[in-house]
Amino acid sequence: MAGAGQVNSTFSTYDDNSKREVLSDMIDNITPAETPFYSLIGDEKVTGVNPTWQTESLGTPDADNAHVEGEIYTFETISPTARVSNPTQIFHKNFIVSGTDEVVDKAGKKSTVNHELLKKGKEIRIDIETVMLSNQASVIGSDAIPRRMGGFRAWLSTNDLLGAGGASGGFDPNTGIVNAAVNGTKRAFTKSLMDAAVAAGYTSGGDLEVIMGSPYVKSVFSTFMSDANIAQLRQNTNSRTQATLVGAADAYVSDFGLLDFVPNRQMARTPALARNVFFIDPKKVSKGWLRRIQEDKEVAKTSDGIPKVMLGEVTLIVKNEAAHAVVADINGLTAAS
Repeated sequence: MAGAGQVNSTFSTYDDNSKREVLSDMIDNITPAETPFYSLIGDEKVTGVNPTWQTESLGTPDADNAHVEGEIYTFETISPTARVSNPTQIFHKNFIVSGTDEVVDKAGKKSTVNHELLKKGKEIRIDIETVMLSNQASVIGSDAIPRRMGGFRAWLSTNDLLGAGGASGGFDPNTGIVNAAVNGTKRAFTKSLMDAAVAAGYTSGGDLEVIMGSPYVKSVFSTFMSDANIAQLRQNTNSRTQATLVGAADAYVSDFGLLDFVPNRQMARTPALARNVFFIDPKKVSKGWLRRIQEDKEVAKTSDGIPKVMLGEVTLIVKNEAAHAVVADINGLTAAS
């Protein structure tokens, strides 16, 4: 039953101009900060702005490798290694906080400077994540043009399953540039495409361990467990305990090994990334740091403010692009996009 209402002349908080506002000490940040690719791959130190490494492959099997006794040797020509490279890219975030704001009492944080330094560090990680997974072509750069690393999608040319009209990018030894791939017509992600990518990566010598795609692609992947060729998961349950209904798949035992599916939120935030599903051999790709993410301590103070800069300089080291695979040009956001 509803009450009879407020007693006449009651002085309430709606009338009180002296009341103190109560501000929560919790700052709620829901922007996804996860960086699965950044966290998956290893780290190594580079010492120049255009680090170069070498790749090679074993020769084609010789089924006619048989010789007579006492044969006079003839010597084969050695195939030289291939030199590939990827420029380092400088990332930074900056801000300035007034001297007054830094010292006043605040809700949710004691120091605006420290709070923003932590936040900017996370933002740089997300930027690196999205660039490393991208189809960005490499740029050598100049005093007026920033260097740009070639992204993972751009690197993959041996095992890239393309939509109609698509074309491979990859490293060009004549120019020293990683070229971007040409996008093809989008199509649905299917188990057949997944199996073809896994087989291609294995045949080329990769040990694929991780499938990475957008959250929507992960939901499509989970439907593959209904495929007629997939062994269904069955588990006996005790009648005295609550049963668990398995409605998703997290890993796939392929003909060539076990692969974990790692969904990546950042790929959904960037539609250009959502169109790709990557098949990764983590041992064959890494981050090459010239300068790790850090605060620039040499920023000059020129006002009654506290200027801060967070920066890092890094590149993507794709040790051998043939060890990986990608199903490109798929609907990664919805069934139609």
